[in-house]
Amino acid sequence: MIDVPVLPTRSYVDGVWRMPAEQIGVLCDPNTGRTRQPQLSTELPRVEDALAAAQRTFETGVLEHAGTATRVEVLRAWALRLDTRAEDIALQDAIATGNPLTTTRVLAGSLGDRVRGIADQAAAVGDDKVLDERYRVRLLNRPLGPTLVLAPWNAPTFVAVSKLAAAFGAGSPVLLKPSEWTPGGVQIAFEELTDTLTDFAITGSVAQLLHGGAAVGAALSSDERIRVITFTGGLTAGRAVARAAAETLAVTQLELGSNNPAIVLADADAAETARLIVAGATRLNGQWCEAPGKILVSAELHDELVDALVAEAERLRIENCLEQDCDLGPLAYEMHRDRLVGQLAAYEAEGGTVHRAGRMPSLDGWFFNPSFVTGLAADQASDEMFGPALTIHRTASVEDAVRAANRAGGGLDGFVFGVDEDEALRVGARIRAGEVRINGAHMADLADGSEQTFWDASGVGGHGPAQGVAFYQGRRVVGVDNPALPI
Repeated sequence: MIDVPVLPTRSYVDGVWRMPAEQIGVLCDPNTGRTRQPQLSTELPRVEDALAAAQRTFETGVLEHAGTATRVEVLRAWALRLDTRAEDIALQDAIATGNPLTTTRVLAGSLGDRVRGIADQAAAVGDDKVLDERYRVRLLNRPLGPTLVLAPWNAPTFVAVSKLAAAFGAGSPVLLKPSEWTPGGVQIAFEELTDTLTDFAITGSVAQLLHGGAAVGAALSSDERIRVITFTGGLTAGRAVARAAAETLAVTQLELGSNNPAIVLADADAAETARLIVAGATRLNGQWCEAPGKILVSAELHDELVDALVAEAERLRIENCLEQDCDLGPLAYEMHRDRLVGQLAAYEAEGGTVHRAGRMPSLDGWFFNPSFVTGLAADQASDEMFGPALTIHRTASVEDAVRAANRAGGGLDGFVFGVDEDEALRVGARIRAGEVRINGAHMADLADGSEQTFWDASGVGGHGPAQGVAFYQGRRVVGVDNPALPI
């Protein structure tokens, strides 16, 4: 068995590494339930120090004056460092999230390329654009101000690095707060950034790392010096961030929860559809916001599909997440596992039947059987479960399925399964969600150039070029007034 080293938690405030002094809990091995290390939080006076440093750095324009070309160089150098630390990051993310190591290796191994792509994006956006040479009118791309990145725990380092790189590429001083449940991988990636900044003789206050829970997040998101907030997480926390941002009028991007509908048409192949749905519903142990959640299946196919889903889930190897043959690891932490158990119990109390699949390992961690709930009306299952669990609902017609798909609870993704691809595409185009996949449930974008909006209560903003480097910038037009203008 692989031994994952314990990484002492450190915050990075105004160019100085500090050990947080406040303990708010413990971090456990999700495979065994054993305590690994204390869960630490940056003290609020240090949060204030970080905010003051970010504001000072913005006012002096350190990153802005460095120019896009220098920021791009830094990002490319950081990407090379991330390449060399991929295995270390993968191990920390696996032991923190319970995601199979085979999966975290894929995500960690893509970090360097992800940052190189953002560097290309920053170069394309550039510092300015000439609109009128005669009157010297230029469109300037400038950072809006200190930026707060609130990263999630399900794919912690990938999301944190992506948003940190984009904000840095835009010239924004960045304060990064990872989830209190998953500090390690993010910290390794951040350490590589600070070493890169040192190589370029750039002050450490341009990027700061603050560990902690809700208290730290609230102190940061409610401060008027923060001008941009990007958050990935649950609906309740997202609403708290939105309320704070409304008071300061900070620009926000919020990617929240979504109980993503999957319509299974009458001509779908039950076994193949079950294979694809189970693969999507168990990726990241089901702990990803764009996974299928609510299955809306033609009535005549319902029973066959339920049997096929259970049979497919029975094939999964539920193991310690560090085992090479692990298909499904434990959930990230005990409270999350208990919440999911409680949600299934509530569905049973409402009249649902829970079909559990898979053989649990002889370990004391936060393991959870793949589960399928039948017997409920679609309106009874609007909440995202965020784990390897699905609700399955009979539908009388395609119209019935589309109506159910577009009711409250969704908005991020949708899915349609059927042999007639043209019909599936027509149905998919009617689902109100940012991305609708036909006959598949992968995580990667459907195509280069994909753009998706977060619909309904699934968030504010979206994914695409507008939410990349450009999101962290404002546009400023400067030029000589043309006396020939009509008014």
